[in-house]
Amino acid sequence: MATGQQLSFPLDDAQSILRNEKECDLDRRELNLRKEQDALKDRRIANLEKELELAKQEIILKDRIGEIKDMEVLATRRALTDMMQVADRAIKLVETSKPSSNWQLLGIAGGIAVIIGYLLAK
Repeated sequence: MATGQQLSFPLDDAQSILRNEKECDLDRRELNLRKEQDALKDRRIANLEKELELAKQEIILKDRIGEIKDMEVLATRRALTDMMQVADRAIKLVETSKPSSNWQLLGIAGGIAVIIGYLLAK
């Protein structure tokens, strides 16, 4: 095309072209907005997936903590059972050896009571 030449369209055609151009511009804007919405949705989905994975890990850790507490309770019960047996043996030994005073018997019994109390406090 040479410069200086003008294209001429009938008025109806020019209005139609302008209308089409405006519609195309609106369609492009809408398409861009939809792309942005899709990107936001993708990020939200990724974040939700991460949250779900973290929640699963949290549940696993809580289960493990529960298992450890159960093991601790079991160990304490075993220790108490063992301490009761030790206390029974100590009392039998004290009874058979006939200590020279009641203070010795009270001292042994008190020591055993302190140990059992310590184990129960855990």
